[in-house]
Amino acid sequence: MKMMSIFLALVVGTINWTAHADDDNISLGQIRQMVANGEILPLEQIMSRYPEKAYGKLLDLEVKQEHGTLVYELEFLRSDGRVIELEINAQNGQLLEQEIED
Repeated sequence: MKMMSIFLALVVGTINWTAHADDDNISLGQIRQMVANGEILPLEQIMSRYPEKAYGKLLDLEVKQEHGTLVYELEFLRSDGRVIELEINAQNGQLLEQEIED
């Protein structure tokens, strides 16, 4: 578990971490507070459900609000060179949308 935490810290430190809420920005501090309050799942749980091993190299991570729902948006580079984008409900980890970009 400690190795996973270290790995996630390194990954989050090297990818483009952005947060959007319609026109208002959600700060990293607000995201941490929502995780601490149990309002959204921590990134570690999301990554355990949608691992790089299954989807490819994590390229980008965003937290944004869509239609009143907080969403983790993950972009992975697959082994075939294509990019797959996952939109995941930040509260329950449910996969909302999956799109493969050409």
